[in-house]
Amino acid sequence: MTLPPTWDLFDEAHLPHRILLLARMLDRETARHLQEDFSLTLAEWRVLAFVCSVGPSSAADIGSAFEVDRAEVSRAVARLEARGLILRETAPDNRKKMILQPTPPGRETFEKARLTRQQYFGTILQDLDGDQVHALNEGLQRIARRVKSTA
Repeated sequence: MTLPPTWDLFDEAHLPHRILLLARMLDRETARHLQEDFSLTLAEWRVLAFVCSVGPSSAADIGSAFEVDRAEVSRAVARLEARGLILRETAPDNRKKMILQPTPPGRETFEKARLTRQQYFGTILQDLDGDQVHALNEGLQRIARRVKSTA
């Protein structure tokens, strides 16, 4: 596969441009795999993965964690609930707040999808050794912290 034509549009000082391109490439591939294998959208996967990993949560918690808008989370929640993969219940301390949690079929779908995602990530990282993966992760964390500190 060839890289996007704009990959080399700027020099290496424009690394954020390449990070954005790579993120879009990963999102497209993730969305395709999730749809083909599990009939899930990327937004649905994010919601399901969050409530299975973090525990019962509100849509606002999920939106904040992934920095996506409420409407996208709301649509994903509605579809997951309709498919019986999550439950939506009123929070005991706030009647206006809905808490989301996975159902047993939702948890099973999550576990299967997580395994295929881990295998995919192993495939795309296979050309990097452990030290390189660690260095890449460290570098991305430093960039993310700097973005947050300048926001």
